[in-house]
Amino acid sequence: MNWRITLFPLALVIAGCSTPPNQIVPFRDGVLRAMTYTQASDYCSAKSQEPKWLGKAPAESGVLFQCQ
Repeated sequence: MNWRITLFPLALVIAGCSTPPNQIVPFRDGVLRAMTYTQASDYCSAKSQEPKWLGKAPAESGVLFQCQ
């Protein structure tokens, strides 16, 4: 019984840390999602491209964009 008490918080920490919240995520059909406009702009600049803004992501979880 005690092993469940110690493993449960550890599992929560691992699950919470598995995906950084500030990464660029492929969304659909070449559309990408970033948490901020600055992050999206930096991502496209690293590829020597310009961002094309497509609006807010669902549930306001960031911005949608494409690099052109």
